[in-house]
Amino acid sequence: MLRSITLAQAALFAALAMVLLTSYQLADNWALLETSPKLVLLGSTVPGLVWAGFFFSLYRSPGSASAAAWIALIFAVILEAVVVYIRFQQLVSYWTPFGNALSLSGWLLRFGWAVFLIAFAVNKDHPRTRRFALLLSIVSAPSALSTAYDAWNNWIGLLLDDVPRQAFRRVVITPAIRTIYWLSQILFLWTVWGNPEAKRSAERSSTRFTP
Repeated sequence: MLRSITLAQAALFAALAMVLLTSYQLADNWALLETSPKLVLLGSTVPGLVWAGFFFSLYRSPGSASAAAWIALIFAVILEAVVVYIRFQQLVSYWTPFGNALSLSGWLLRFGWAVFLIAFAVNKDHPRTRRFALLLSIVSAPSALSTAYDAWNNWIGLLLDDVPRQAFRRVVITPAIRTIYWLSQILFLWTVWGNPEAKRSAERSSTRFTP
């Protein structure tokens, strides 16, 4: 089934998931706009919209992949990392699209996406780029599984335990949206790795230079 999903379809799903996550985070942090507007906008909203633009550009125009990847590297990964680092200096823990701001796995994912985007911008069909995508999807899997488990566990707890209905958004909706986000990221990376067009292009290139 996964083999039938094209790169454009995976990119569209990732774009929609990023818009959903960014909108939810903006609504969830609405109160912070009065006290820390730069934190919310530069650390979450702007990078989220840039990511959505990156994925949507791949859906509409695969030829613009290189420019979109460079823009995502600067205004999504690097900008978000700078804001997180500033908050890290203040020892403020909060969730980002890469996970907890103070977690080692989050910084590993930022570094991984930076390397992948550079390779993607240089040559999105190169075998090296596809290997980076596979490795990054594997690194992302634990976060996806953990978030999905939280969503399922919280849903069961809400039904069986005496959990206040007011907590429905926090204990169910939040992890559910994050689960959709992680799944969309892994599906996109998996599709980049298994892109049949890239594989055929690599095979043609190797055949062309074979004596």
